[in-house]
Formats: sequence, structure tokens, C-alpha cells
Amino acid sequence: MQYILIHYGELSLKGKNRSSFVRRQSNNLRSLLKPATLRSDYGRLLMGFEQVDDALLAYLALIPGIKNFCRVQRAENDVQAMQTLAAAMLREEFGDVSGKGFAVRAKRGLKRFPLTSPELNYQVGGYLKEHLGLRVALDAPEITVHLEVAPEGTYVYTRKHAGIGGLPVGSSGHGVVLFSGGIDSPVAAYMMMKRGMRITLVHLYNSHINRDFAKIERLAACLSRYQGKLDLYLVDMEEFQRHAIASVADDYRMVIYKRQMIRSAAQIARRLGAQALVTGDSLGQVASQTLANIQAIYGVAELPLLSPLIAMDKDEIIAIGQRTGTFEQSIEEYCDICSYLIAKHPQTAAKASDIARFESVLPITRTDFPCHCLHFRNGEALH
Repeated sequence: MQYILIHYGELSLKGKNRSSFVRRQSNNLRSLLKPATLRSDYGRLLMGFEQVDDALLAYLALIPGIKNFCRVQRAENDVQAMQTLAAAMLREEFGDVSGKGFAVRAKRGLKRFPLTSPELNYQVGGYLKEHLGLRVALDAPEITVHLEVAPEGTYVYTRKHAGIGGLPVGSSGHGVVLFSGGIDSPVAAYMMMKRGMRITLVHLYNSHINRDFAKIERLAACLSRYQGKLDLYLVDMEEFQRHAIASVADDYRMVIYKRQMIRSAAQIARRLGAQALVTGDSLGQVASQTLANIQAIYGVAELPLLSPLIAMDKDEIIAIGQRTGTFEQSIEEYCDICSYLIAKHPQTAAKASDIARFESVLPITRTDFPCHCLHFRNGEALH
């Protein structure tokens, strides 16, 4: 059996509620990773696998709620066993370590263990120095040997991998993401998952110009790798856009489209009992995301509307998309209904009086636009 030891960050600050967050994280990891064993104790999680490879480590780095993690081996709670295992691991992982600066960092989770943490550092460190020719460098070690003493044994590791941090998905309520399939909205969805929100995706399309959702489904499947079960609602805006094109000035159409998209997403959110809407807006990035237009568009929302990318620039957003696996799919060609028959220079400061005049002749209260739902789990479509 090979083991991975997980340390969580913010969960340790949750006081009396910490146990519920840890249970949520444990359940998420069981669902996503299917470990052979998983146990929680002493402020960490320990998972056992038949095999741990680089792909699993890369995946763990992106699962919300993990501060850092490491591959570990277990020794008996005996100093000689710890010394022998630590020396073998250093030889295996680093080869000849003679002359390299090192430190030993012990944590004594098992308080009845007879040695204190500093004593354990000295005993194991002295052995490694003598037998491997290492050089003590406590302030800036090239190699750090970690020991964590637990009731079932001492876990030894030398490399920590950084996680994404945040909170376990499902611990911060339920939100509905307006999901265009561009670069931004998949990243916004992931960022809300990182903050513990369980998400549902709503994609609005026009059946007159597009009936191929392969790209949208691939993106939804990709995001489900971090949440587990994920639903995607597809809503046909063809009838509404037909009325809007006939009645709304072309420089106002984008604002009118987006207001209706928020109404449609809110209807689904209310039906699902979700508490918030989420967009991929970034302030000033495009015409619809000027502050004046954001005010005009968001004003229609009856639920809290969250925009996790609002202060991020495009390079930052792209970097997250590349890391999570959504970027390459996001840049594939797709018919975006927000840009369908709009002016070359859309309105950047929409006025409430003009919006009211245009919407007075539109079916903005319709709740029966064609809609169907697709289901995904752990990177796979269930339909």
C-alpha cells in the first residue's frame, strides 16, 4: 500500500464546525479518487492506494480544500525504524546526498511517545548525518525530512506538494453559473468550487445558430473532475433573441441579452434552491463589462450575483484555465449568443430608461423557454 498524507489549511480554523468540513472533504476525496483506505486524525487525512503516480499527484494539487500533500512511508514508532526508513528514502529519492544541507522536522501527534519533537529531530538527524554524510542546515536546508508520529506509526516524507487551498466543495452552499463556454466562465466556476460552493452550470444558446454542444459538454465534464456530480442546463434563447433583434437597437442588444440570461439562470436557481448566481465577468474586459453596464445588467438579479474574476486580468484567468484543463477546450470555435447580431461598437453605458423601453415589448417574464439537463460525474457524461 502506498500512502498520501493531506494537510488542510482553512479547515483547521473552523472551530466547532471543523468536523463537518473534514467529513465533507473526506467524502469528496472518496468520491473523486476512490482510495483503498482513508482516515482522518490529528488535523490531517491519510489515503492509501495500490499505486501513486504523477497523474494522481497532479490531480490532487487541483482538488479544493487541500493546502498541501505528500507521499509518505510508514515506520514503526521506534527511533531505529525511523532512522532506517528515512535513510532508505533519501537514497531512493535523491541518490548520493553527501555534503547536502538538511534538516529534520518532527511532529509528535502521539503525546505518549517517549521523545519530544526536538529530541526526535536530534536522534534521526544525527543518524542521517553520520551514515549519509549530510550537513546540518536548519535555516535553509536543501533536503527536509519530515516525521509525523501517530498511534499507528510514524509517517516519513521528504517532499511537500502545494495544493490549491480553499474549502471542500459543498461546504459553502449552492450556486448557478452562467456558463458561456468561453475562457472566463469555466474559470469562474472553478474558483467558486475552490471556495466550497457546489455549482450547477446554465448554458444559454440559440437553436437557430447552434445545436452542437460537444464543446460545452467537454468543459462540463472537465469541471466535474473537481466536484464529482455536476449538472448542466441548456436553455434555448432563440425565441427571445428573435424578438430582441426585431425590437432592440443593435448597440443595446448585448445588454438586453445578458439581462435575460440572468433572469433565466435565476429561474433555474430558484427551482433548485440555489443561493447565488455566478458570472465570469472581469471589470472592463469587454463592452458589456464596463461598470455602467455591469450595474445595468446585474440590476435584474434577484439573487446575490458573484463575480470571482472581477479584478483579474486575462493572463491570470488563462493561467488558471490552463492549469485546470479548461483553456484548450475554451478556445475552440463556438457560436456565442452574446455577440449575435450586435453593433460593431456596443453600448458601454446603458441607460435604465432605454432598457425599460426596449424590454417593454419583449417576453422577459417567460418561464417556459426550452430547457433540458445533462449530468456529469468525475469527468464523464452520465447521459
